[in-house]
Amino acid sequence: MNNFRKVVVVIFTIFIFSSISLAKSSFVKVGYGYSTNPSEKEAVKEAIGKLKKSLKGNPDFLILFSTVDYDLEKVLKEIRKKVGNKTKIYGGTSCLGVLTKDGFHKGEKGTLAVLGVRSNKIKFGVGCCNLDKFSPKEAGKRAVIRAIKSAGKDINQKPNLILITSAPGSEEDILKGIAEVVGKDVPVMGGSSADNTIEGKWRQFCNDKIYKNSTVLTVIYTDLKIGISYQSGYERAIKTGVITKAEERVIYEIDNKPAAEVYNEWLDGALSDVLKTGGKILRRTTFSPLAKVIRGKGDAWYFLSIHPLSFNLPEKSLSVFANVETGDRIELMKGNWEMLLNRCFSTPRLALRGAKIRKEDIAFGIFTFCAGTMLAIPEEERDKMPLLVNKVLKGAPFIGTFTFGEQGYIAGVGNLHGNLVSSMVIVSKKDE
Repeated sequence: MNNFRKVVVVIFTIFIFSSISLAKSSFVKVGYGYSTNPSEKEAVKEAIGKLKKSLKGNPDFLILFSTVDYDLEKVLKEIRKKVGNKTKIYGGTSCLGVLTKDGFHKGEKGTLAVLGVRSNKIKFGVGCCNLDKFSPKEAGKRAVIRAIKSAGKDINQKPNLILITSAPGSEEDILKGIAEVVGKDVPVMGGSSADNTIEGKWRQFCNDKIYKNSTVLTVIYTDLKIGISYQSGYERAIKTGVITKAEERVIYEIDNKPAAEVYNEWLDGALSDVLKTGGKILRRTTFSPLAKVIRGKGDAWYFLSIHPLSFNLPEKSLSVFANVETGDRIELMKGNWEMLLNRCFSTPRLALRGAKIRKEDIAFGIFTFCAGTMLAIPEEERDKMPLLVNKVLKGAPFIGTFTFGEQGYIAGVGNLHGNLVSSMVIVSKKDE
């Protein structure tokens, strides 16, 4: 009988240790918080306090999205005090407000949100490079190499996903630099940091540093499922042409005619007044952007929206917020604020379905939404944005930012930079 008891005790002990080991193998904890308190110190205290209630400790990795109204040096120093020296910090500034599962947060003087992750199923690495010191392409290369080393990985070990926050203006070349290191098949998801009024006050956060003009990357290594989506979400207006002369972000001619004249014709003369004087048109073109026509795998075609910025005289050229090339086919797109708002449901749903993640298995999400599309949604309707995301995520924590340009991945094409786009990253608690 004593031998039998010993066997039972041994089996029971083995079962306990096996259970503990199994639990550790799928350890993913997430916390989030936000604040609209006008005091930097109190805002951080409130946001990190909320984060730690569910995280029960300091995160391995923390995302910070904040408006430019705060003294951001104070914000970052206070966050470091609260989370300790080991937490890797990534993020950037957002236009007017931020999103979490609890709402659209906009303060009278400053708003911030944080999302923290602690897991032995995910390795994070954060790296950055100053665009004032290196070309955009070289900065992309250096930032991703630094991020990979930060994750404790070898440069030949490709990450599963890369998050990106950069200063606006040179996103395509940054993506080319990243591709030289990891190839074109590693998804790069995120957006360009923003301010409230396109004044150049945007900032990027990289651990303990704040930059005015840099690219900041986070590499993610994991066996967990990751769902991604990158969506323009406009309808085709069936007006199309070929760019016959262009340079970087200026379209000079469409079908051998002045680009501003052609675009105005497509809009039935709605911009005739600006065609005479020249000037900015971005606020009047959110519901009628252009789109680059891109061929994907097989018979798949994609329409990547680009936001018209201005008419330029005397040549009547058209400036846009993304690079274009001679020979690109472009189309006129159309939409309304209801369509833009609906992306808060459709974009997360595409990410969830694409990776076949069950709603009960969602660990967290990262939502990127173009500032231009957000501003086109009536202010009284913006509170519906997190409600629509929550319909898909079923209460899982997420963090959202409003950006001045969006980067994302299209299978068979690679990573692209567009405008008026929304994207979603969903990380699962499980790998199957």
